[in-house]
Amino acid sequence: MINLTLFTILGLVLFGSFIFIALQGSPKSLPDTSAVRAVTQIINLEGSSFANARRLLDDTDYQSLCSNPDLRRLAERLRSERKQLALMWISLLQNDLITLWQFRRFLIQRGVPSSLKEELGTLKSLALSLVLLNFIKLSIRTVGPFALPRATRQAGQLVDSMSKGAAVVLGRIPAAGWAEIERSWANSAA
Repeated sequence: MINLTLFTILGLVLFGSFIFIALQGSPKSLPDTSAVRAVTQIINLEGSSFANARRLLDDTDYQSLCSNPDLRRLAERLRSERKQLALMWISLLQNDLITLWQFRRFLIQRGVPSSLKEELGTLKSLALSLVLLNFIKLSIRTVGPFALPRATRQAGQLVDSMSKGAAVVLGRIPAAGWAEIERSWANSAA
């Protein structure tokens, strides 16, 4: 009964958070595609570069193994390994979000213009995204990797959104200065 109550509350919080994010709409200024590519070249985003999240969270193999009584132990091992991989992936996404936020702060400290409203919006998005990722990690730990596959697959979009925000700020610098930004970022990250 406690699990049911916990997941009802968790589901309502996630639903409310996703509705809140959806109502925010798209960013007012979309980044130039070259700026988005530059951000992904400057910053190593390990979590968002993982292309098989759909396969990681697909329970078809697990269900197939569970249908054979002789393979149930193998099914549980698969579930356990997928759980660990999903938790590692969510942790990498959290690291990506923090790195993107630090890169954005790095650009602002270098004199790239940004309004207070824009910065507060970015901080709010970062905090909300981290909270959502923590809720997804909690659900994976308690129920397993196959419980909320759609919500977990959408987690990568949080990083993409933050990446576009960093690209908007980078786009305010002439493209000729991006190489210097990349060198400065690499030196500060070392």
